[in-house]
Amino acid sequence: MKKYPECFPENFETDILPKDAKKENKSVYRVIKFGTIDRNGFIGTYEEIQRGLIPPKKRMNLDDPGLYSTSCNMKYSEAEYALNMFMRHYPKPFIAKGETEGSCGPCQLTSEREKRSDTHVDWWIYEDTEPQIYFSEVSNSE
Repeated sequence: MKKYPECFPENFETDILPKDAKKENKSVYRVIKFGTIDRNGFIGTYEEIQRGLIPPKKRMNLDDPGLYSTSCNMKYSEAEYALNMFMRHYPKPFIAKGETEGSCGPCQLTSEREKRSDTHVDWWIYEDTEPQIYFSEVSNSE
């Protein structure tokens, strides 16, 4: 059985993961922060905080499923906006295009549970999977 990262709360799957998250392949864009498409480019916010890669948020809601997800966008322009935000903080960020491969974990369009109008996708990736093999770098605007 596939497991979520060890740093996730014990009750993540039963109490935090949205019940309607699905293992499905959505065509998405992901900002790769560290210059290489590898497994480390697909860890979620909570795991980044646990590893000391980003500072903890001032008010973290540990019951918010989005905290544990890997963020993607279905529209290039939204990923590009995120890229421009990250440019100041990371040496070589870029945009990769790929699929939320179902065998790597469930995903959900964030707007299915929150009031928002963008195409942000939360993807909860299992620990021992390789989501990076489903992505490749985008040359520029697609």
